[in-house]
Amino acid sequence: MAKRDYMHSRILDVHRWSDHPETNSFVNHVYERYLGPVPGESRKIQKKHLKVVLLDLYVAWQTDPALNIAVHMSPTAYSDGTVSLSGKTRYNALNIKVSIIPIIHRLENAGLIGIKLGWRDEDGMSFLTRIWPKPKLIQLFEPALFGYFDISNPANRETVILRDEEKRFERYDDTENTNEMRELLQRYNALLHRTFIDIPKLDKPRIELPEKRKRKRRKVPVFVNISHHDKFVRRIFNNGTFADGGRFYGGWWQRIDGDHREGIYIDDSPTVEIDYSSLHAILAYAEAGIDFWAETDEDPYDLPVRGVNNPEHTRNIVKLFMLLSFNASDEPSLFKAFRSELDYEKYPYSFPDNVLGELLAAVRERHARIAHLICSGAGLRLMNIDSHICAHIIRGFLEEDIPILTVHDSFIVPFGQEDRLNQLMHEAFSEITQSRNIKVKYNRNLTKWQLYIHGAQDRNWFLDMIASMRSTHKSDGYKLRLRKHKAWLDASED
Repeated sequence: MAKRDYMHSRILDVHRWSDHPETNSFVNHVYERYLGPVPGESRKIQKKHLKVVLLDLYVAWQTDPALNIAVHMSPTAYSDGTVSLSGKTRYNALNIKVSIIPIIHRLENAGLIGIKLGWRDEDGMSFLTRIWPKPKLIQLFEPALFGYFDISNPANRETVILRDEEKRFERYDDTENTNEMRELLQRYNALLHRTFIDIPKLDKPRIELPEKRKRKRRKVPVFVNISHHDKFVRRIFNNGTFADGGRFYGGWWQRIDGDHREGIYIDDSPTVEIDYSSLHAILAYAEAGIDFWAETDEDPYDLPVRGVNNPEHTRNIVKLFMLLSFNASDEPSLFKAFRSELDYEKYPYSFPDNVLGELLAAVRERHARIAHLICSGAGLRLMNIDSHICAHIIRGFLEEDIPILTVHDSFIVPFGQEDRLNQLMHEAFSEITQSRNIKVKYNRNLTKWQLYIHGAQDRNWFLDMIASMRSTHKSDGYKLRLRKHKAWLDASED
């Protein structure tokens, strides 16, 4: 038997749930036969925690049998807000608490799960306990009368998240505004839940992340699973105020690079990704009352960088530096963040303080009218603006029941919906920033406009492109996932 890779893992999802009656029958069977009641304990509470663990193990096994689940085994993690706010709160809809720890131990004692207790490596780095289903539990999973698509989230799982300065959950009272945001997100998540979102070329539904992200895990490969159960979207606000942050987070497509995103299909149709050009720089100007593109066509990131002669590298380095400059509170934190975020595999240059100091001076000189926003911590405020733009666009597509994927300042839509997206982007930008001029750019995927404009000039080219789109290679794994999704959707609509 192959050695288990404990680093191939994800955290336990404490919102894993299902109202399918067979899941309760399954949990009752496991509890009564393998765990047994303990005097003085509440069966209802124990079965609820057991249900969360079993359903999450089931989803992990169905998604990727090699995947482990990382779980907190320290009681303090369930009382200090590490897992969620203690007690039944908006962030802990199922009231999951320390009761989950004995459930893990009892599943292990029953021979149903494997366990690797938390450990430290040779460098002193700590790792959470890992669990996975053993053959004895898998034999129970295989004939189960519920399925992969019968598992989701509790209906009241919170979608509007407020965090304090330390990134801890913060309680808040609902307002008309938060209720409107939540209603939009509930509709959006419901649409995503019934939408098939996948990448046809992937036989095994997972992507290994690039080297830059591996470094944060000490050269250990990190994967993103392309999963029906990784589509839940939330808005996250920062610093204890709904004026900072508010971006839409969630969905596996946000964690892969642009090259892989080009391959995304929505309901078995190709997609196009469109984003705003130089968005945060333009939003900074809009906040200062300046319509940037009305005054110039010059690229705001077109600045020299000492020691870098490749124009594409120069622009990308300046863009990263400038975006981080809005988030940073001072010069040292900016330089530290830049060095941490830069992908040195792509950009193998040295950036001592004097080089970064020159670049900062050049940015301030070139953008003198928004220099007061640089190293001011304004980034979260600018993110708040772009999050409202994003909400406007999502709302417009929901009205037509068309799924759209967000990657912060870019959007992925089914082929043929580019004009609608472009229209909504202009509407949102004008309404929210009071600026009328924006520029958008497309990824390399064919658009409907390109197809018909070029097709009018060359019919053979048009027919070749149509044939190419229809003949896109679809792996056996993708076709199986698509069939399963369609069967579930058809059954749920009967």
